[in-house]
Amino acid sequence: MNERLVIARKEFLQAITNKGVLIASFIFAVWFPVFTTLGILAGTGGDPGTALGGHLANLSVVLALFMGYLFSSDAFFREKKDGTILTLLCAPVSIRQIWEGKVLGVSAAAYGMTIISILITVIVAFVLSSVAITLPWLLLLHVIVILPVYAAASAGIIGSAQLYLGMRENQLLGMGFVFLFIFLIFGLQGLVSPEGGVTIQTEVFFAVFGIVLLALGRRWAGRLSKERIVRTIT
Repeated sequence: MNERLVIARKEFLQAITNKGVLIASFIFAVWFPVFTTLGILAGTGGDPGTALGGHLANLSVVLALFMGYLFSSDAFFREKKDGTILTLLCAPVSIRQIWEGKVLGVSAAAYGMTIISILITVIVAFVLSSVAITLPWLLLLHVIVILPVYAAASAGIIGSAQLYLGMRENQLLGMGFVFLFIFLIFGLQGLVSPEGGVTIQTEVFFAVFGIVLLALGRRWAGRLSKERIVRTIT
């Protein structure tokens, strides 16, 4: 079996059986999007479907980034703390193969939790809304195509950083990268499409920005060496 798929399967199974991460991600996946969505429905004066679609598109990117952060922290930093990364480094696989396998497994779990969050939010909105809601078709494209990229990009960059940085620096890393991504994404999105909502322009922007982030993480991982990672453990 392909080495990447073996690593990916291991990381995915560990992710979906880690009760601590699952509880934290599920609380965030339910509490934050449901309450913000209720606020959107209460405050909108126009078409609720358009308002909800734009809100879900932006919110889901935040969710994918945050879920990627949660699951990647367990996959990368945990193995440095308990020393199991040393066993993996002795295997006949490259750093990039290790990174790709971990990102694939982690992002699959992160994407799955993001989908669960969106489904719960949509169900709540449909049940509590006093008028019929028709969501834009672009939202489906956004969920299927864009969100997996952001889950992988978040896991990839944070994973590369955690492999590259020392143990003390990793303690300070926290959610810094996630907040930076969110600030850049929505700051630039406001320039691309000031009116908001789910549009072709915003979806193209999301796709390009997500691919750039994913490529940066992969390039960073490719510049790592096993010696560098071993030195950062001590």
